[in-house]
Amino acid sequence: MDEAAQRNLKFRFIQLTLLLNAIVIFIAIAVLLYFKVPSLAGRAGMAVLLAAAVGLFLYFTRLYRRTKQWLDAEHRKNAEKSPGEEEAGAGDGGERTE
Repeated sequence: MDEAAQRNLKFRFIQLTLLLNAIVIFIAIAVLLYFKVPSLAGRAGMAVLLAAAVGLFLYFTRLYRRTKQWLDAEHRKNAEKSPGEEEAGAGDGGERTE
C-alpha cells in the first residue's frame, strides 16, 4: 500500500471510529435521560438522541461499506502489482509479535 493510500486509510479509520463513538455516546445519554429525567422533556430528549443515533448508524454503515470496498480494491491492486510478494507474506497474517 502506497503512502497516499495509507493516509486515506488512516483518515477513513478515524472517521469511522469517531462516528461509532458518537453512536454509543448518544445511546448511553438517551438511556440516562430515560431513567434520570422521567418527565416529558426527558422522553423527548431521549427520542431525539435515539433518532440521531439511528441516523448516524445508517451513515456509518454506508461509510463502512465504501471503506471495505475501497480496501478490497486496494488489496486487488496490490496483488496484481506483485503476485510473488503475496505468497511470500502468506501465513504472516499481518500480526506483530513483540
